Amino acid sequence: MKKLLFLALLVIAISCSKDDEPVINSDTNNETDPVNDSITYFTLKVNEFYIGEIVNSGFVILNDNEGNILAHTQIENNKEYVFKAKKGEEKESFTVSRFMYRNRKSSQVNFLSSFFNIKKGAIWNFEGSDTSGGVITNPNDLKSFSLKIQNIDGYNKVSISSNNGGGSYSGSGTNNSMDYNVSFRNNYNKFLITVHFELEKSKYILIDNVQDQQEVIVDGSELKEFDSYIPINLPNDGNAYFKDLRANLTPEEKFETTLFTKIESEAVANFGVFDNFYDFNISIYTSNTAENYSYNYTRESPTLEAVTIPPYSTDFKLISSSKNAFEFTASQKYSTKRSTWSYQISDFVEKKFRYDTWSFRSNELEYQTIPKLPQEFLELYPHFKAENLKYEETNFSKGYIHGGFFTDENSSENSNMKVIESLTFKNPDYNKSFKKNEDFEKIIKELQNYNY
Repeated sequence: MKKLLFLALLVIAISCSKDDEPVINSDTNNETDPVNDSITYFTLKVNEFYIGEIVNSGFVILNDNEGNILAHTQIENNKEYVFKAKKGEEKESFTVSRFMYRNRKSSQVNFLSSFFNIKKGAIWNFEGSDTSGGVITNPNDLKSFSLKIQNIDGYNKVSISSNNGGGSYSGSGTNNSMDYNVSFRNNYNKFLITVHFELEKSKYILIDNVQDQQEVIVDGSELKEFDSYIPINLPNDGNAYFKDLRANLTPEEKFETTLFTKIESEAVANFGVFDNFYDFNISIYTSNTAENYSYNYTRESPTLEAVTIPPYSTDFKLISSSKNAFEFTASQKYSTKRSTWSYQISDFVEKKFRYDTWSFRSNELEYQTIPKLPQEFLELYPHFKAENLKYEETNFSKGYIHGGFFTDENSSENSNMKVIESLTFKNPDYNKSFKKNEDFEKIIKELQNYNY
């Protein structure tokens, strides 16, 4: 009799302990047994490509606003994770931490992001993309041609874009000419050459059906004006601004007319475009190294109209850089903010460079208590040591919120235009103690913008 009573109590105890554990559904079977006394407070859907070339492994941790662990799980592709709690005991808001692990022969990245103030009922989608088609498997697919551009007095920069929106090239030049060696793949043999000048509008030439080892010579007199020039209105703050533009010419052709191109004068404060360009991706940005901040304006839109960059406040002041007692003052207007701590080291034993980072993210509300990390997570990723991280930067953004992390699945965004203004304040002590690594900056940007 005592044994039966003990078994009954054990069953009840196990049932209660699993209220916050995720219920995992595959895409092939989304039906679950109903639980009458529980409520779903968070759902994560992972598609078939999320774990792969860009992210080698992933983990999700849920904490309450006091930092206590609610649930956690390592994630797999093609799964749905449903997090439940007893009715009346669920949290109205909580913290979700997403971990992405990326390991290469010569590098390793441990990338942890904690999203505070996530509302009950949120549904997230981690939607990676199939990257297998982007790998060059046959070296014979790679071609090259030589390009000489002459008689371009007063030029600022030359942009070379294939019909895939980018190009690999190296070059050298003089005051009025440039010589390039340009690499390309067989199916990307159409090139838009844009010459940007310091005091006059940019001009272009479009070269089609380029052949391997071809020699192309362009004279400045052959350059043409774009169909129109979309003005860029900048604040009068003394900063040097730069511009980027990518747009489709056809469904199969995406060209890049500017990349890190400095706006030298009022005459060149514009985007040169074709009338049949569409689906624009533009960026206007500046970096003030003396005051340790940078500003970035990005826009995705089917058409492009005049761009005006409004004045923005730069009065950010850091009071405490500790993760456990982080504090700052600022008057920036924003919809989301992100503060980052990171650590980089060259591991001479494993002969690889390692970059660890932990970012706090939130909407307009304050960051909550730093989340506790479960033992299973620490055992799976022993290289990630939070105690080594140093404060790096704080970013404020307003406009379109990518990924919908602070909105529910039913909220609507303007699908015709997505605008983001971003203001980042760097920690000068961090910049002095850590050497910049452009390859890792590209990796981090790729992970930050990975399809979630």
